[in-house]
This record gives sequence, structure tokens and C-alpha cells, in this order.
Amino acid sequence: MAFCTNCGKELSSFTVVCPACGCEVQGRQAADSVRKFYVDITHAQTTKEKADLIKNYPIPNTKEDIFEFMMAASSNVLREEEKEIYEAWLIKLEQTYQKAEILFSGDGDFKKIQQIYNNCVENIEAENQRKINIFVFETALRNGIFGVGIVILVAAVIVDRTGGNASLMELAGGIVLIASAAGLVRRQSASIDYLVSAVIGLLMLWLASMFYNGALVQLCAGIELIVTAVNYFKSRKHSTK
Repeated sequence: MAFCTNCGKELSSFTVVCPACGCEVQGRQAADSVRKFYVDITHAQTTKEKADLIKNYPIPNTKEDIFEFMMAASSNVLREEEKEIYEAWLIKLEQTYQKAEILFSGDGDFKKIQQIYNNCVENIEAENQRKINIFVFETALRNGIFGVGIVILVAAVIVDRTGGNASLMELAGGIVLIASAAGLVRRQSASIDYLVSAVIGLLMLWLASMFYNGALVQLCAGIELIVTAVNYFKSRKHSTK
């Protein structure tokens, strides 16, 4: 992967003139280490291998190579979803910028590198804020759904204890709570979320004991706990890849 040092357009490996701005691409042979690095990244099998390759990659010394790697690092850090790889790119981005600042701070072209870095930092901050907003909203929504499910089951207990038929309410409350637990993996939830979900499952079992016949709620509680456990172990397995 390579980029035009004038306009930043992504270029194919052997392009010598940028098709977007017409600028001659200098020092393309010097970028062999960057290209080899991307080949190694492509062949890496696990998240850890990729992260280690990024962390251990020696930052180039030439201005062209640093500019190209800076463009690549800023692009990857913004679109990377794996936390370990994202953090590796972020560290390498900082290191590359610091090295460029030491070597070329008096060079007029350093402003281009500085602009790439500043734009990347701004985009990272904006993306982090967006993720925080989404996380807060989804957490509040999930907890609200949990609350609705529990309220339905409590109401079902009251109906059942007063001689009414609460079967539909039991089923509705169980489905609501199971569905909420099933959404934990999609949210890439923290351990506390799984703990809350497990507590909800245990609370369902306690409520089941208050019914004259709590078999349906017990079944829903068992499913909710199983779904929570399966999703928890799936998320842990995914995070260690």
C-alpha cells in the first residue's frame, strides 16, 4: 500500500505518477520495507501476530517512507475494529510522528505529516465519542428492557397468586429477558454486563419459586443463563484470537 505525498491518494505498488494530481512519486524503491511489512501483515494468522508485527516494525528514516507509513498507520487506526491491533497502530502512529518531529521538524514537508497526525487524532476523538454515546444509549436501553422484563414477571406473580392465568405474562417476560441477554455479544459488552445478565437469570429463578407452577419461568431463566454464559465465552474467545 502506498500514498501520494502531495494529495494522499492511495497508489498501486509501482505507480510513478499520481493519477489524481499528476505529482511524480519519489522514493518508491525506498518504500520496500513498508510494502514487505504489509505482506507480512497479510500473511499473519492471528490478532496477536498482527499486533506484534505492527509493534515491532522499525520506523523508516527517510521522509518519503515516514510519510507513506504515516498515511498507512492513520488509515488503519481509524478503521481497525480489533482492540489489540488498533492499540498497536495507535502506538506506532505516535512513535512515527515523534520520529518525524525529531528528524524533520525544520522541514517544510513536516507540516504535511503534522496535518495527517492532527486529522487522525481529531477523527479518533470523534469516533471514540461516538462509540461512547452508542454504548451509553445501548446500555440504558438494555437495562430498561431488563427492567420491563422483571416488571412483567412480578406482575405475573401477582396475577398467579390471586388465582389468575399468568401464562402469557410469564412467557412475555421470559422472552424479553432472553432477547436482551442474546444481544450482549453484538454489543461487545464488558464483563459487568454479563454479570448483570447472570444476576437477572438468578432473579428469574427466584421469581419462578413464587408461582404456583413456575416451570415456564424456570425454563426461561435456564435459557437466559445459558445464553449469557455462551455469549460470555464466545466474547472471551474472540478477544484472545
